[in-house]
Amino acid sequence: MEKITLNIEERGQYGSGACGRLRKEGIIPAVVYGPSGAQNVQVRKADFRKMMLEKGERAALIELHCGSTVKLSLLQASQRNPRTDEYLHIDFKEVDPNKPMVAKVPLKFVGEPVGVKDEGGVLDIARRAVNIVCLPKHLPEFIEVNISDLHLGQTIHVRNLPKSEGIEYKTSASEVVASCVNMEEETGETAEAGAATSATATAPAAEKTDAKPQAEKK
Repeated sequence: MEKITLNIEERGQYGSGACGRLRKEGIIPAVVYGPSGAQNVQVRKADFRKMMLEKGERAALIELHCGSTVKLSLLQASQRNPRTDEYLHIDFKEVDPNKPMVAKVPLKFVGEPVGVKDEGGVLDIARRAVNIVCLPKHLPEFIEVNISDLHLGQTIHVRNLPKSEGIEYKTSASEVVASCVNMEEETGETAEAGAATSATATAPAAEKTDAKPQAEKK
């Protein structure tokens, strides 16, 4: 599959204070986890945003270029400021092109369920991504799920997802992906969820702090 290129640099500044200064300069602290351990790196905010626009919601392999070194990786996780939405820290997972890897792949739903179109039901999507095991060269951008034949009262599980050569589903086969339910049932569930949310909202909120990256040096 197509790879996305991202330039990174080795990072010599550690700790929350140093990372804060980097962010003010338009640089995002990051870590690359690999077989040999963790490497502290940094990436320019503009470069990372450009990469994210190119990647979109699809699963993608990322070639990390650090000087003359190139590492194949997956975007493993990212921390963002809840107020400004700015990226605070990024985790990349190095992968071996010749060894199986675990990756999260988004689901792409196509078609209109017959249960919605003709039977008065509503579509309830339970999962929008699944974990798979595959070689990097077999990583799909997404997994297409055709829901056209889904009738009222029917459910699609992970075991019903399309099979592809070289891909094994890591998510439990019994996990629900999507269902076609009665509109009354969906409305009732939504009301219960709203009541629970309202009850939770009355409790005092805990102060949120940014998690310290595992590979940061003291």
